[in-house]
Amino acid sequence: MKQTNSAYEKVLQNIKLAAQMPPEDAIPLLVKCAKQGFPLVASKAVQALVEQNHPSVVQTLIDLYTWAEEDPSTRDKACDIRIAIVEALGDNRSQYGVETLRKAIRTVHIARLGPGPEDVAIPLRAAAAIALAKADSNALYELSLLLFDMQPHPKAPTAPVNVPFVKAPTRKAAAMGIGILGDLGGLPLLAVKLKHTEGEVPDVLAECLESLIAMQPEYVMEVTLPYLRGTDEYLSAITALALAENYGIKVMSLLLETLEQVQGEAKEAIVTAISIIRSSETREVLQGLSDDPSPYVRKAAKQGLENFGGNLDEKN
Repeated sequence: MKQTNSAYEKVLQNIKLAAQMPPEDAIPLLVKCAKQGFPLVASKAVQALVEQNHPSVVQTLIDLYTWAEEDPSTRDKACDIRIAIVEALGDNRSQYGVETLRKAIRTVHIARLGPGPEDVAIPLRAAAAIALAKADSNALYELSLLLFDMQPHPKAPTAPVNVPFVKAPTRKAAAMGIGILGDLGGLPLLAVKLKHTEGEVPDVLAECLESLIAMQPEYVMEVTLPYLRGTDEYLSAITALALAENYGIKVMSLLLETLEQVQGEAKEAIVTAISIIRSSETREVLQGLSDDPSPYVRKAAKQGLENFGGNLDEKN
């Protein structure tokens, strides 16, 4: 055990030393650190490679990904190294990394990290969805495949009640990726997902709502009103906040109407959404709501008034 701790600490020390070296010495050392079999250290080594800000870094990351992919069960069982690389390639937005990201978004790796076999590459595919949306303007097809991928891998069986949740991280990332991509071709996909939920989990629907509202389609109200005024307080709050953030004063009347229709804590979320609209009208509305009979409304209105400093935009 002491020997393992010593090796771990030595790798950490080498990563720190690399920051003081010229790139031609630091990069090989950091690659060596990433290959030592310590997942957390590998992530730190990848980040340190990125911070080298050297032209060879992208290719180095691609080569390191290939190394990990060649023997994942031994070199990267939980996909930690590949996730760190994918995130770095996404942030870099280099076209040279797109092929690697396309491989990552389709990677399946069945392994035992717990009591039974599981698809441990789900976080990798989720990270790749976000990264590909940043780096590849033609990523919509890959993202659309993930958005509707509900069934667990047959080699990683799960209880029926848990089926919608297994791949929820990849579907959520796909919805977020479509928003990042900004490709209008993704709007119908998000709308269909929101109109025909088929047992979808709230976190995925929330991400679909945020991405669709940010892209401001002409049918935004048709798709989102059932969520704004629905019984799910979480999705109602997400919808209200996204509408206020993207449409500003244009949705003030809608939010006030909704405030009269929802109950309990949902009222607090609606008032919070109103408070982020930067307009002088908002201050007046919040002042009026500070005497509302509902304690939820009064609480949110008071908080909104306290946080209402800064410049106002009358045109918002």
